[in-house]
Amino acid sequence: MNFLNSNPFKISFVLITSMFITVSCSSEDDASDDSPTNTNIEVSINEYPNSGDLITTVTSSLSGDLSFSVTSQSLSQAFDLNSSTGELRVLDWQLYDFETNPTMTTSVEISNGTDSENKLIIISINDIDDIAAFLNSSLTEYENANAGEWIMVTESEYNDLANYLSLVTKSGATNEHISNTANIQQNSGNALLANRNGDTMPEGSYLFAFKYYSWANNVSGTKVKVSEDDESGIYNTVGTTLPQHNDEYNHFVIKGNATATNNEGYLAIFSNLGIGFKSIEGTIYGWGDGGDTDMITNGNINAVFLYQGLSTTLKQWD
Repeated sequence: MNFLNSNPFKISFVLITSMFITVSCSSEDDASDDSPTNTNIEVSINEYPNSGDLITTVTSSLSGDLSFSVTSQSLSQAFDLNSSTGELRVLDWQLYDFETNPTMTTSVEISNGTDSENKLIIISINDIDDIAAFLNSSLTEYENANAGEWIMVTESEYNDLANYLSLVTKSGATNEHISNTANIQQNSGNALLANRNGDTMPEGSYLFAFKYYSWANNVSGTKVKVSEDDESGIYNTVGTTLPQHNDEYNHFVIKGNATATNNEGYLAIFSNLGIGFKSIEGTIYGWGDGGDTDMITNGNINAVFLYQGLSTTLKQWD
């Protein structure tokens, strides 16, 4: 611009306007620095923490004695907030399940009695292998296993998986069959055996755990079998053969089962040695001739073979 040829009045007006804008903006910034800020806090936590675990400590720009209170939360009973310290902790640990609740939120109000501010805490749940989350003494063996390999687990680990994984179905023998007061008797095995009482796997199920009552020691070669056609077969082996085990109840999980049933699934066992059963009136069972076969060709009533599988329609592992 050639200022020698410019109108002096216009130059002065422009300068004054620019100064006014600069001063006005500066005043707004100063005012905002003195007011409480409302910001989000984003944190993450692994699935299935312990109740009482610290998620985060809510902080504030306010001075003085502060009080903290929850004004809203996406899931009831998910959080425990200390009203004096701002520590946000896990309340109901079962809610921290990536497959059902990948993200949780809670709004917290902080007050010093005069001023207040609000903060939104966004908690992202980290996806982990849900089976591994409930294993203790068997965890290392599970982590070292190959996909499709069965490993032995403890009874308590099996029960935790049954109780805490999402959308679990029990097939084969029910809990009522297993806890029935009838005496456990021996079947000689070396056959494909199936309970036929309607306790099946829903369509789209992933089998992930299995237990059965063995009547022999040093057992190897036992197989878990599923038919997707009908309860007579064809029965296909799921995963590897079960690892060597002894008499009484044995519990197993399979590593990384990525194949869901296309139809309703019927669970069976090839027991190459003795297996326990109970005589329970009104129940139905079947067996196949010729050892490790893929078809149920015979049937009878009033007995239940003591085997059970856990499956889910929601894959929750790697």
